[in-house]
Amino acid sequence: MHSLRGPAGHQQARPRRMGSKRIRWARWKLAAKTIAMTVCFLVPATLAWGLTAPGEPARGRLAVRPIPPAMGLGERMYRQGVLPSGQPMQSFVLRDVPVGGTAFTCVSCHLRSGTGSYEDGVVTLPTHGPALFQPSYRNLRKLTPLEREQRLLASVPSRPAYNDETLATALRVGLDPTGREFNPIMPRYNLSDADMAILLRYLHALSAAPSPGIDATTLRLATVITEEVSLEDRQTMLAPLDAFVSFHNRLPRSFNHWMYRSKSGREMIQEFRQLSLARWILRGPANTWRKQLEDYYRQEPVFALVGGLSYGTWQPIHAFSERRQIPCILPLTDFPVVSQSDWYTLYFSRGFYQEGEAAARHLANLLEPSFNKKIVNLTLNTPESALLSAGFRKTWQELDRRPARNFTLGRLNPAGAKRLRNLILREKPAVLLLWTGPQAFDALRDIAALPGAPAIIFMSSGYLKTRFWELPDSVRSSTFLTYPYRHPEEETKYLQNTNTTIRDAALLGNPGRIATRTHSLIQVLNRGITEMERDFYRDNLLDRISMLPDQILPDFERLSFGPGQRYASKGCYIMQLSSGASPVLIKKSGWVVQ
Repeated sequence: MHSLRGPAGHQQARPRRMGSKRIRWARWKLAAKTIAMTVCFLVPATLAWGLTAPGEPARGRLAVRPIPPAMGLGERMYRQGVLPSGQPMQSFVLRDVPVGGTAFTCVSCHLRSGTGSYEDGVVTLPTHGPALFQPSYRNLRKLTPLEREQRLLASVPSRPAYNDETLATALRVGLDPTGREFNPIMPRYNLSDADMAILLRYLHALSAAPSPGIDATTLRLATVITEEVSLEDRQTMLAPLDAFVSFHNRLPRSFNHWMYRSKSGREMIQEFRQLSLARWILRGPANTWRKQLEDYYRQEPVFALVGGLSYGTWQPIHAFSERRQIPCILPLTDFPVVSQSDWYTLYFSRGFYQEGEAAARHLANLLEPSFNKKIVNLTLNTPESALLSAGFRKTWQELDRRPARNFTLGRLNPAGAKRLRNLILREKPAVLLLWTGPQAFDALRDIAALPGAPAIIFMSSGYLKTRFWELPDSVRSSTFLTYPYRHPEEETKYLQNTNTTIRDAALLGNPGRIATRTHSLIQVLNRGITEMERDFYRDNLLDRISMLPDQILPDFERLSFGPGQRYASKGCYIMQLSSGASPVLIKKSGWVVQ
């Protein structure tokens, strides 16, 4: 019988270096794990199962397959710890200590795919259908398919397959199919027969079959590009992506590459799939993109969307990923959808919204809570400006500060610049949040020496792009720039040690950002595909990425991940420009974490 070791039956694994965000998350979660573990203690590591080609996609209108009501209720029990009645699931540890299900949900440790997790050397075992409802053989996953088949002929399982009766017993009273009793700290769930049946039905179906977009030979990916993107920018993203796919597809002749020497790499190689990368080009207005995306998907279902590039909104593509439950990994967009609940798109950051958040937090550090002078938050009728303003206003409200006065101007043509100057002189704000482009520089220059000029001004380097270097000298000492990247000097040093193509392309302008972000995308994507091992489920790809340590990559200070986290770069610097003809950026804050 497979022995259970460690607190509450966790297997102890070789320590694994964790990123700082994982350590922070683990510090409060690890204590909870001994209480929260439910089915993970019931299931020793299971054998891998063969893949079958996914079924044909639905024809006609491609709506998401509806979830049967019982499945939706079981999903809520697993993910939220909520019973079909709407009440929290109830369990007991140490035989009589009540624990609420909403505090420690199954998904928090087993993850959304049910494939289990690892954290600070503690392994949480799988709870999906293929793991629970077939026998478990110790260490069988480490073998090749041929070795597994040979071992199975002469092996006795360390744990027989669960059935509904034995799994219900395990959940209620803590006994596995052999009669072994679990550690008393393992929760025993007080579930009625009807509620138990709903949960078991969900576990049967959880990750029970490979996701669409993969078959016996190929894992299919796509990247989405909107038609206004220039040929130069398209190539800047596509060339390294194509090179990565080509490199991966040559691996069967060279399995000893350093990227695949880890346990996960060896596991993945044993079930090796070629990669394919389709181009989905979206044309016309955004309200037509849904149909185009569905048409592409009908022609060739894909396992995930990777990268992607648009100068405008990403919302229709985001909605498609949510509707189709397709991972979208690190699209190159300045307009991510800001959501607390959506699951399937992993962004580099919250974009302009995040810069607005950083401005609010830094301003709160500069001003006393009792500050009562006028603060003006001024925006244009542009998407960039609206997001910057929204990020500032929401965070400023959460910080419980006196509301700013909000004004919106049209685009800053010469007449608009004059209105801007007059508005500033009329309002005489002590603090000005100026979410505009460089067209505002003339107005700032005009008012710099006048009585009532703002003592503090905030502007966005993301909105200004490389033009922030042209900020008038007369207002540099009072103007703070939100800057969501590494300091340029640090970025240059980092790029000297990275890929030559990326280094040569990495300028401060947009093409450089496309190159460096594509480089970062490839690093994360490669790790995610490798860490999936043989469990080819879309949710598992996102689960595996959530377990990655912090990635120290070219342009962002760091990319950090965690269960359910969908914005990898979580901070922003506040900078000022030095005076003179050759200014440099000066850090006025640490990495302001949102």
